[in-house]
Amino acid sequence: MNISEYFSHIRNQFSTFPFTGSIQITEDIRTSSEGFIKGNISFVDGSELSFREYVSTESEPPKRYSYSFHYSKNQSLIFRYDNAPHHKEISSFPHHKHLKENEVLPCSIPTIETILTEIKNIIASQ
Repeated sequence: MNISEYFSHIRNQFSTFPFTGSIQITEDIRTSSEGFIKGNISFVDGSELSFREYVSTESEPPKRYSYSFHYSKNQSLIFRYDNAPHHKEISSFPHHKHLKENEVLPCSIPTIETILTEIKNIIASQ
């Protein structure tokens, strides 16, 4: 898969997600297999996802050099997945998940599908 196909896959996941409101995505293709994508997605319940990924598609699965998926509502954090190297005590370092109660949990590298499943479950439970 080249980087354009990867970015297209990301866009498709948002455009076919049943709770999507508006979508704003920016792509920066560096090479045929490497690039940066970021976006802001609003959902029908007023929640929002801000995300960014710097990724290479030379391997399978794609390698995410850096990422952040920040999900919030009314400017309050619900969750954020990222790989910023600031929680060395976490067993999955540098990958971790922040929760609204200032809790930091170990996690694996999330896919867009796992992020959207989590968001879907939150919206559907309201």
